[in-house]
Amino acid sequence: MMLRLFAERRLRDKEAKRLKKEGLTPEQVTAQLADVDWTARVAETAAEEGLVVLDALAASGLRSIRYFKEVPGIKKIVVNDLEEPAVEQAHRNVAYNRVDPTRVVPQQGNATLVMYQHAESREQFDVIDVDPYGSAAPFMDAAVQAVANGGLLCVTCTDLAVLNGNHPEVCWGKYRAMPTKARYMHEMAVRIVLQALETQANRYRRYIVPLLSVGIDFYLRVFVRVFTSPAEVKKASLKMAYVHQSLGCGSFYLQTAGKYSGDAGNGSYQASTGPTCPPVCPETGAAFRLGGPIWSAPMHDMEWVLEALGRAEEQAGADAEVKTGLAPLPTTERMVGLLTAVSEELVDVPLHYTLQDMAGTLHCTCPRVDDVKAALINAGYRVSSQHKEPRAFKTDAPPEVMWDIMRCWVQKHPVGPRGQKENSPAAKILAKAPKLQANFSWPPELLAPKKKVSRYPPNPEAFWGPKSKAKGRKRKVEEGGREKEGLEGARETTMKE
Repeated sequence: MMLRLFAERRLRDKEAKRLKKEGLTPEQVTAQLADVDWTARVAETAAEEGLVVLDALAASGLRSIRYFKEVPGIKKIVVNDLEEPAVEQAHRNVAYNRVDPTRVVPQQGNATLVMYQHAESREQFDVIDVDPYGSAAPFMDAAVQAVANGGLLCVTCTDLAVLNGNHPEVCWGKYRAMPTKARYMHEMAVRIVLQALETQANRYRRYIVPLLSVGIDFYLRVFVRVFTSPAEVKKASLKMAYVHQSLGCGSFYLQTAGKYSGDAGNGSYQASTGPTCPPVCPETGAAFRLGGPIWSAPMHDMEWVLEALGRAEEQAGADAEVKTGLAPLPTTERMVGLLTAVSEELVDVPLHYTLQDMAGTLHCTCPRVDDVKAALINAGYRVSSQHKEPRAFKTDAPPEVMWDIMRCWVQKHPVGPRGQKENSPAAKILAKAPKLQANFSWPPELLAPKKKVSRYPPNPEAFWGPKSKAKGRKRKVEEGGREKEGLEGARETTMKE
């Protein structure tokens, strides 16, 4: 879906630039491009002006083949993998699926080396897909150089144990960021990866613009565009923040790495002043753990998200193939749920709270998410859900307001003996009288009917989760009187049989 949108927008931007050079005004350009069927246009011009894509760690090339068959506007795909048997399988898959071998080209090579060899502007790829088993960190430096100006970089990371804080020293070594291992760990993982991509890009006078950044199942996936602009690189410190996480409760505070002083266009960038939080947690008196830096700017471009959502909904109907010309996908319903959840997020609010964590700290019954949302809205703050955690919510309210709402909840639903234990975090929090009297009555926006989609679908089958990494297995094949070592998967064995 994101590749389709990118192919169309890229061609539209090229057409707009050409028309402006011809002397048309912005209004005339907009009017002339308004009625163009861009899906058909990218398909017509694919052979000459289409996308050049690198599937850097392609394995047997199945994703590359799907890209070529399902995404209009692709000129060529380089199907790269390090293992010779995987490349051999990719060649067979290309032939089996009857795609043009001159446009879907399997090759054997080291992914980083291939990208470094295409770092020159004339050799760069329009789209690079980096989907390793584990961390994408070793490939980031090469990827941000090998993607074209304005190109699309698709990155997957499956090392969530590292990014979520089980091994903070490893996270620092790979991504130059410290996780806090708080309840917002999944969103923080995404923001750590975006920070790492931005940091790598800045070294080459480039910067990223996230289009969609999500946590899915047991991995994360980000789609970012990469642009070249030394002026924009100067703003990078304003998009990075450190996290001060209380060790006694769920309170957290963010502090940007830099600040801009002076008038717009006539100021200077300086180190941020702080700290932005008290010396100790004002609720529990506990110390703070320092995390980050993380990407604190928006993770999504809502214009892209809403357009992708609209197309996914079109593709979900029974007559989708007739309307769109695209075959229905088994995951369309899930895509609609995910994109709906993303579209409802507050994009300018980093990280989130979870009710289980707050109620667990106080040892009280857990309120409904909508009850807490109502109290925040009635207090004048913004609030939304989060696309990964069903009982999480994002808000621009400060931590003291959150705990005042929980104190008011406990007044109506008293805690048991564990919540009254002396010197416990719960006792310290509840010892303070709430300054804000929470109003839990639902405002009109919560009473309005909600869109009926599955935002948080259950696992599709029992024991669902990541499988073990593919490992080399020696095999002996007589080939010209010589022995050959390599990898052979069960699928290849079955095909031979």
